[in-house]
Amino acid sequence: MFELTRRFPFGSMFQMHRELDDMLGRFLTSDAGTQPYGTETEPVAWWPAVESYAKDGNLHVRVALPGVDPKDVEVTVSDDYLTIRGERKAKSDEKEGNRYVREFAYGSFERTLALPEGIDPGKVTAKFSNGMLDLTVPAPVAVVPKKVEIQIEDGAGQAKAIKAA
Repeated sequence: MFELTRRFPFGSMFQMHRELDDMLGRFLTSDAGTQPYGTETEPVAWWPAVESYAKDGNLHVRVALPGVDPKDVEVTVSDDYLTIRGERKAKSDEKEGNRYVREFAYGSFERTLALPEGIDPGKVTAKFSNGMLDLTVPAPVAVVPKKVEIQIEDGAGQAKAIKAA
């Protein structure tokens, strides 16, 4: 019978990259928010994907947490940092004949993101739906983007304002 094997030609190169990051990260960084590491005594098993953007006067942060129970997630805001930590618990091993198939990472995770100064921690909201954690942080006035008109001088020294499209 044929056996299907997942082909990943650059797997060993990426594995080496992860191992070097891990080794150097332990020696060169102590900030848990810049590397997928927890505290020095508690290693982090995986690192969820994060996207952030500004819209309508708010900062939005989306964290992909498929398979994570919302009760196992903690969000904290302190000293202009947003920290998301939690754990994805393994339910059971999936057996297929004599093989175990496991491509998911289980265990604890922690992400720390820097926030602009002046955030009010009491106004941060969080919603969890379909494996996505959506955080909304009202942006301080200094962070809300403002369009600036560009003054262009013509050859006669007259300034003329233009507006962006």
